[in-house]
Amino acid sequence: MNEWEKQTENEPARRGHTESYFSAVKRRLNLQALGAYIRDGSEKKVLHNESFAQREAEAYAKLEQFIAATCGEGAGDVIDQINAYAATVEEIYFNLGLKAGATLQSKLTGTFESDI
Repeated sequence: MNEWEKQTENEPARRGHTESYFSAVKRRLNLQALGAYIRDGSEKKVLHNESFAQREAEAYAKLEQFIAATCGEGAGDVIDQINAYAATVEEIYFNLGLKAGATLQSKLTGTFESDI
């Protein structure tokens, strides 16, 4: 267990809160692990604690260094093409996520006969 996990584990007790069964399950639910399992069936062991912006900046810096080392002077043009491609893929996945969320919301709240 790393330091961040230890701190997260002990925070409710430090604040004087007792933990219910539901809050324990909710606290252990991690979207990174769930997403990895849904995408490719893996049980992701390494979880990132950085923000989305930090993770994106780190990945972009690595890509930029690799392309500059590989392509030399043409690196700017290659990066522009990669950005255009990535923006299109990002828009597609964002729209699919919105559709999935809207469909789920509609299915979950489509009936007024129950609260389920």
